[in-house]
Amino acid sequence: MRNWEKEVSHRLSDPRFASAEREAISRELAGYLEDLCNEARSGSLDESAAIEFALNELHQDPRLGPRLRRARREGNMNDRTKRFWLPGVSMLLASAGCLAILQIVGLQADFTPLWVRGGAATPNSIYVPLAIYWPWLSVLPFLGAAGVYWSRRAGGSRSVQASVGFFSAFVFLAILLLVLAFSFIFGGLLSGVPATQTLFPEFMGALLSWVVIPGIALLLGVLPFLAHSRDSENLVAADCE
Repeated sequence: MRNWEKEVSHRLSDPRFASAEREAISRELAGYLEDLCNEARSGSLDESAAIEFALNELHQDPRLGPRLRRARREGNMNDRTKRFWLPGVSMLLASAGCLAILQIVGLQADFTPLWVRGGAATPNSIYVPLAIYWPWLSVLPFLGAAGVYWSRRAGGSRSVQASVGFFSAFVFLAILLLVLAFSFIFGGLLSGVPATQTLFPEFMGALLSWVVIPGIALLLGVLPFLAHSRDSENLVAADCE
């Protein structure tokens, strides 16, 4: 039997290929050439003619290496889009749209002060303002579960599925960190207002209201699907053994 993998590896001598990438492509292309050779042998060609036919297929494209490298890179980008970006952004838009609809119909946030120092009647007291949208929070577990399920159906790993499930919380966290940076620069440094008055209360309130508490709600939907995904992987591994 001809060593097709060796033939393909020699053909793909492009230094821009990583070793692992070259090995993966060589295995795939070697399998294709072996099937092609077997089909030719089952027809009217003898063994040497069938091998020559497969070799011509391998060497007829002078830019085979760059084409395969570009196709593989585009395939990886498409997989990343299908497994992470598309479900993640979709669940983010669904979450924001749900909140917008609830606000349009008249939903009011439940504003609750979380006292850090003192109380309502204590001078110089500090509290963290919380804004909690209970109906919106009740929807988030289903959106988290839907994102994980979507990513899993697209072939995403468990880490990618978890990232999709918490995608909206990550986006809110990034926005808050950006706001914090501007608040620190313009409120703390330029105006000279103490950080405990300009940064800590408002930022902590926003962090709890828009990241921590929604993240816990998303976790309620993400965990069962991740556990089911792990059980499925263990079952497949046991069947293979």
